[in-house]
Amino acid sequence: MTFKKAVDGTQDLSGAWRAGLQALSTKDKAHVSVEDPQRLCGSVNVEESLRSKQGHQNAPLWDYAVGHQPENVKGEMVYWIEIHPANQHGVSEVLNKLEWLLQWLKDSAPLLRKMPPAFIWVSSGKTSFTASSPQARKLARAKVRIVGRLFTIPNKAAH
Repeated sequence: MTFKKAVDGTQDLSGAWRAGLQALSTKDKAHVSVEDPQRLCGSVNVEESLRSKQGHQNAPLWDYAVGHQPENVKGEMVYWIEIHPANQHGVSEVLNKLEWLLQWLKDSAPLLRKMPPAFIWVSSGKTSFTASSPQARKLARAKVRIVGRLFTIPNKAAH
């Protein structure tokens, strides 16, 4: 299954797929780069796509989905990217967004749910906790990687 087919097969995201990183807002593009743009499989602004949809207006929506073809994985995968202030309060907000995302994938996006995921939190400002803090451990248990102010999508997926 390709990322584009999975997005096109998700009713909530109808028409939302964009080539490369085009779905990212201008200010958020400064926080995401890619080692090899040829490996990108498109992007979706999840929050923008769902904000006006019935049942999602007040939901804690995740920001972006980016499809990628790593050189060490057979199929395509999805980087679920959240760009958010990395402070004490932000931890609970991001975990709420993750909980929403996982439920939405289960209920409304089974094709995307089948694709290997990576959940990435990119700080939109200064990070106010350390990599060994209780907050960082809580995120790690939830399988959310906090990557600082810039996330570069690598050619090889982390296992």
